[in-house]
Amino acid sequence: MEVWDAITNYRTDLNLGDVERINGWVSDDFIGYFGYYNDVDYRVYRGQEYRDDNVQTFIGYQGKNPTFEYNDLTYNLRKHDELILTATIDFYLEGQKQTTVLTVEVFKKETTGWKLYRQHMEHYG
Repeated sequence: MEVWDAITNYRTDLNLGDVERINGWVSDDFIGYFGYYNDVDYRVYRGQEYRDDNVQTFIGYQGKNPTFEYNDLTYNLRKHDELILTATIDFYLEGQKQTTVLTVEVFKKETTGWKLYRQHMEHYG
C-alpha cells in the first residue's frame, strides 16, 4: 500500500535526523497535540510552527544520535486518502532510552503525496 511506503520513508528520515526532509512530510494543515512536557499539560502546534520547532529540536540533537523506535498498535484506512494509526515510540539519545510515548498519527494523501496531517502524543508507561 502506497501509504505504508510513505510512513516507512517518513520514519527513516526521522531516524536520519534530516530535519528538512522530516519537515517535508508535515502538511500545511498539520495540527499536533503534545502532552509530554514537564512545564505545561500540553502544547498545540500548527504546520509552520511545528516545522520551526523541529529545526530547533534537531539542532539540540546534533551529535546525540536520536533514534525513534515505533511499535505499531492499530491502523485503519478510514477514508481512501487518510490512514489513522496508533503506536508507541521509544525515543533514544546516544543509545540511552529517554522516554516512551503513545501516539495517534493521521497521514493524509494531498496533491504532493502522503503527509503527516495530525499527531497526538502522550507519555506512556
